[in-house]
Amino acid sequence: MYAVALPLPELALARVRMSDADPLLPLVEAARDGDLAAFDALYRRTRSEVHAVLYRLVGSNADMEDLVQEAYVQLLKALKGFRREARFSTFLYRVCANVGLMHLRSQRRRPEDLVAEVPESASGHAGDPERAAQVAAAARMLQVALDQLDPKKRVTFVYHDLLDMKPEEIALALDTSPNTVRSRLNRARAEVADIVAKLKKGTSDVAA
Repeated sequence: MYAVALPLPELALARVRMSDADPLLPLVEAARDGDLAAFDALYRRTRSEVHAVLYRLVGSNADMEDLVQEAYVQLLKALKGFRREARFSTFLYRVCANVGLMHLRSQRRRPEDLVAEVPESASGHAGDPERAAQVAAAARMLQVALDQLDPKKRVTFVYHDLLDMKPEEIALALDTSPNTVRSRLNRARAEVADIVAKLKKGTSDVAA
């Protein structure tokens, strides 16, 4: 198994896990039946999680508000297909994945644009400038690596390694099989590790 030598837990790529959403089920079912007030309440209860998931999928705040709004437009359309036996969190992750994939396919970003970004994690080490610089550099390397992945591999990597979802959950969210998820994950990890190693080598060569 490939491992990415980056302090992932410290990159503020916090593992955003929506609960199984049992408390939300009444709102979900009411919204599914056309209650717009319930949908508005559902939006307010889940918006921060949706924003965080999409941020990790696309890696930029530039289009974030538009993407969040698109996610809820798609959710409103998709709710008619929601069944109580399914977990709402998985259902919502599927909507986020679709929106993220469409964005990634339509707008490929340049690695040099990503290097200039300041990761949200750096603020967590304000009292230790050296550590903050290390975390910021690691976050930038990871972001550059993620941007070079095929969109489906990227979503799989983010959902598993950064959002701590199980292959079975990801398979449901992406409408595929757990084995396909594991295969994509292994390839994504290998590619990320290779890209990060090259980035580190380039940094070392410059420092030397």
